[in-house]
Amino acid sequence: MSAAAAAAPALACSNCGQPLQALHLAGHYASTVTLDLCAPCHLVWFDAVESARLAGPGLLTLIGEMAAAQALAHQPLRPGIGCPICGEAARTVHNRTRWGRSLQLECPRHHGAWQTFGQFLGEKGLLRPMSSADRARALQGTAGLHCVNCGGAVGAKDTTCPWCNSVPALVDVARLAQALDPEGATAGHAVHRTGARVTALACMACGASLPADAGWNCPQCGATLTATGLADAHRQVAALGPALRAHAEKPSPQVVHQRLQAHAPALQRQRERAAEMQAEADQRSGRVAPGWDGDADRGIELPPWAWAVLVAAALVLGWLGR
Repeated sequence: MSAAAAAAPALACSNCGQPLQALHLAGHYASTVTLDLCAPCHLVWFDAVESARLAGPGLLTLIGEMAAAQALAHQPLRPGIGCPICGEAARTVHNRTRWGRSLQLECPRHHGAWQTFGQFLGEKGLLRPMSSADRARALQGTAGLHCVNCGGAVGAKDTTCPWCNSVPALVDVARLAQALDPEGATAGHAVHRTGARVTALACMACGASLPADAGWNCPQCGATLTATGLADAHRQVAALGPALRAHAEKPSPQVVHQRLQAHAPALQRQRERAAEMQAEADQRSGRVAPGWDGDADRGIELPPWAWAVLVAAALVLGWLGR
């Protein structure tokens, strides 16, 4: 983040008029991603690609800030909310993601978009619909049932949150752990284990079959499957924070090996293509390059373009092992 960006005045929320909270979050490749959050309105403002650049530690911090914001009374979303940069009325945009449909309020001049907390979580695949059994089980607990968007209390017969009109849902904690750590650096934690698979009635952590009336935890591995509120979900995964930050600074040898294995076929194809191009050039010039006939005692002379291919491959290997 540049000094000019740090010194820039805070944007104001187009819904309540209060200053937005600028969050400087960890992104991929040691970058910093800046998102703006309005705690009373339970809204987040981001540009077209900011949320996609969030790394695991950054996403964990954002989830924590959202959970903390739910302690505040919700400010209802008024019609005609605008862009905090240009003031133009935002338009509703329907998107398709790998997790289903999602909504956002987008600036017509493409400065960015608003999403409620619930819309953001749903777009990332971190929510799942609440069944009648889920609702009954939550209402029997001491904490009761709360909205994943604003944190407000939801009654036994409420089809939508009485405070923000969001549809009641559960936070998929196992899926959240996978989103925080897709490479499995924290595989020892109960909410994120290797061998995960997704089926209708299977644990997201260990893959074990679940009964139709499964509770909040997997009876096989003890993983927390779902949570009735964002604060509870954040508590379940907060312990991953130190390991996620350490992984971002220096990946473990196991993860480096996984990266190398994933890129090995592409690197081998580059080597083979370089050899083919060398052979074609030698054939056109009427000579055979020393070393390409299998004689290990003679050196290999490559033209500049072939060296460039090999140098690029070496740079990729160096990045994977950083």
